[in-house]
Amino acid sequence: MARRIAHLSDLHFGAHDPVVVASFTQELAEWQPDLLAVSGDLTQGARHSEFIAAMEFLRGLRIPFLAVPGNHDLSPYNLLERFTDPYRRWRFHVGPETEPVFTDAEVALVGMNTARRAGFYLNWARGRVSRSRLAAAEAHLMALPPGPFRIIVAHHPFQAPLLKPGARLVGNAEPALAAFARLKVGLVLTGHLHLGDVRPVRDGALVLAQAGSATSTRLRGTPNAYNRIEVEDGRAKVTPRVWYGDGWRDL
Repeated sequence: MARRIAHLSDLHFGAHDPVVVASFTQELAEWQPDLLAVSGDLTQGARHSEFIAAMEFLRGLRIPFLAVPGNHDLSPYNLLERFTDPYRRWRFHVGPETEPVFTDAEVALVGMNTARRAGFYLNWARGRVSRSRLAAAEAHLMALPPGPFRIIVAHHPFQAPLLKPGARLVGNAEPALAAFARLKVGLVLTGHLHLGDVRPVRDGALVLAQAGSATSTRLRGTPNAYNRIEVEDGRAKVTPRVWYGDGWRDL
C-alpha cells in the first residue's frame, strides 16, 4: 500500500508568512498525506508563543507528524536554560522525544537530532552527528523488520545543495552516511539551508532530499517549498512543491 509523506522544514513561526501558512494548510488538506516529516526549525527563536503557534498549525492539520529540532528551536536568549536543559521548551510544547521513530508496514522514519546547545565558535547554528546520536539511530534501524522503506529525518544537511556548493555540512556527515547506507536507509530528509535539493549518493542506493522553507519569510533567493514523497513497493518518489504566490505547483 502506498504512503504519502509531506516533508516540511524551517517553518520559523515568529518569522512566518500568514498568507503562505493559510495556503499551505489548504494544500495539505487537498493532498491528504498520511504523515508529516518535519525536519526542524519550527520556531524563529524558541519563544513559547512561537512554539504555541507552530503546534497550533501542525495539530490543526490533523495529520500524524514526526518532528526533530533545529538550531532555532533552542533558546538564544535564555543561556542558562540552553546549557542546562536546552530542550525543555521542545518537550513541553512538541513532545518528550527529540529523536522520535515512526513505523508501520510500509515506512519507518527515524529522527536524528543534529542541533547543538553550543560550540567553541560564535556560530552555534552548526549541527553535528554525535557518536551517541548516531549509535541511537543505528540501534533503531537495526531493530526494524526488513520490510518498511527506511527514512532518516534530521535538520542539518549531509551534502551541499547545487545552489550552494560551499555550504557547511553537518559534522560527521560521512560516517553517518556510511552507516545509513550499510543499514539500508533509502532516503534522508533535511533542511536548514532553505534551499531545496534532491540527489542520489552512494551509487544511487541513498537519496538526500533537502526542503526549502515551508512557511517563513526568511527566504534565501528561492520561494517557499516542501517535498511530496510517495513510497510504494520499496521505492520513493520525491517531488518538490513550490509556492508561486497564487498557489503551489510542482517544481
